[in-house]
Amino acid sequence: MRQRLGTCIAVIVLVIGWTVGGTIRPAAAQEPEDISAVITAPADGERLFGLVTITGSAAHPTAFAAYTLEYKDLRELDSPWFLVQERVTQQVQDGVLGAWNTIMVPDGVYQLRLRVFLDGNQSVEFTVSNLQVANSEPTPVPTVASDLAGASVATPTPGPSPTSPVEQPPSNNPAGAEITGLDAIPAADSEPPSASSAGSTGSTTRINVDRVRSAFCSGVYVAFVAFGAMLVYVIVRRRTHAYSHRYLWQSRDDYHDDSYQ
Repeated sequence: MRQRLGTCIAVIVLVIGWTVGGTIRPAAAQEPEDISAVITAPADGERLFGLVTITGSAAHPTAFAAYTLEYKDLRELDSPWFLVQERVTQQVQDGVLGAWNTIMVPDGVYQLRLRVFLDGNQSVEFTVSNLQVANSEPTPVPTVASDLAGASVATPTPGPSPTSPVEQPPSNNPAGAEITGLDAIPAADSEPPSASSAGSTGSTTRINVDRVRSAFCSGVYVAFVAFGAMLVYVIVRRRTHAYSHRYLWQSRDDYHDDSYQ
């Protein structure tokens, strides 16, 4: 009886252990070979200035958590790592990882690091070294002399021979250009030259604006004076006519009164 009880307990323990072991298993470690952590641009020793685009890959098939981009000043031995941008939780495969504004840092030699984090607190990093940041120095431009140093001087080829001038036969009509002081007489059916044609041939008409303005002002002044004189004349004439007419009637009335007396 005790043996059977012990056997049942042992079977129950084995069943429980197998069940617990099947349901609760330790998490399998992620293989580092499956992580994609690489910077394709910029490359080691590259010269940088302005806003630099960082490309590469930061991914894992199943356990990707996030990635960070950091830079470090190599001129200082104990220089810390600084974030290029905030932590990114979206994996990238052969694309743009971020942008580094090198104007915010002094010129010098830097190191760039990519760190890819997984769910199990694992991480893989990739670094790019000897990046030369030069924002204050001008960008070298190749000169024309250096480009043409090895070029051979081409031998000029002779051009076409000039043709002999065509001599015109003598004419009895005098040329208009040889007679000074005379202009060419236009044909009877020709139209008068327009402003555009006159400007194209070079003959221009200059207008003295000051004289035109002075003549206009003088004309307006004379017109006002004449109008004022005429108005005064009309008013004086009307008053004179009314006064003479009234005087005439008064004289007639006085004459009639004397005749009646």
